[in-house]
Amino acid sequence: MVPLSGNLEDFEITDVLQVIHLSNKDGVLHIKGEKGDALMYFKGGLLLHAEAQGSEGMSAVQKILIYRKGTFEFRPGEVVNKTSIQMPIQNVILEAARQIDEWKQMEKVIPSVNVIVNFVEEPEMSNIELSADEWKILTTVDGKKSLKEIAKELGLEEFLVAKTLYGLISSGLLKVIGEKEEEHKEEEEKEKNKRRGGGFFRRR
Repeated sequence: MVPLSGNLEDFEITDVLQVIHLSNKDGVLHIKGEKGDALMYFKGGLLLHAEAQGSEGMSAVQKILIYRKGTFEFRPGEVVNKTSIQMPIQNVILEAARQIDEWKQMEKVIPSVNVIVNFVEEPEMSNIELSADEWKILTTVDGKKSLKEIAKELGLEEFLVAKTLYGLISSGLLKVIGEKEEEHKEEEEKEKNKRRGGGFFRRR
């Protein structure tokens, strides 16, 4: 098998999974992205384990499927001594394709998981019927929390929260009011300021 590695900006995750599926090789797909490192372990045509952003199993798979930036490398023969999921690779590909299509549509309104939403002052709607998930998510909307923070607070997948918020925005109940800077970027800036002496000592 030709070494499989590259950039996620050039190859969609579905393309990578399809190559692994067709090669019929066991091994581990390593991903290094802006949201952190992740991995997927394949054996005998099945996805047996996945890790991403502190999650394992299907929860991790759903997070990996929305990676848009980063690098990937498939290492044939590598083994992970964990089993958190047993899913045929083809099913993973179908789920990936479905989510990618939905994300592409939602990105026109929700460009990232860092968006902040709030209620529309005078929504033009009446007799609205909300699902249990919609009610649960609406109770956390305060104009301060990001989509990512809402998902974390409720213990829900970011994809589900994004999909729900997208529907509520499209219906005219909510609106996007801004985007929160990613935590790791804030930490990097703080660290830079420390190295600069808090900004007081700079080279002229």
